[in-house]
Amino acid sequence: MMEKTVGQRIKECRLKLGMTQQEFAEVMYMPKSTISAYERDVVDLKLGTIKELANALHTTVGYLIEGEKEEFDEDVMRAAMMLQNMPEELRRVAVEQVKVLNGLAK
Repeated sequence: MMEKTVGQRIKECRLKLGMTQQEFAEVMYMPKSTISAYERDVVDLKLGTIKELANALHTTVGYLIEGEKEEFDEDVMRAAMMLQNMPEELRRVAVEQVKVLNGLAK
């Protein structure tokens, strides 16, 4: 079996989220034609763009680039996405709370 391209993985993640190219384009604030070009591997993507796409697709840069499997279960990924969207000061507090709870769980 041939390895998927970055564009194929972008499309796969978009479809998993149940979004059309148009809906994803609106989330990304870019034209639908740009999303189409990404998915067809017509353009070379910059790392910053891949990071933005991974965030919007709820996946990792490693998965989009190399197809690396995510090692985290759904709850861990959901918590990570919530932390990602928090203001930095709140995120620091939340991370400290997790450290404390992790220490109690041992």
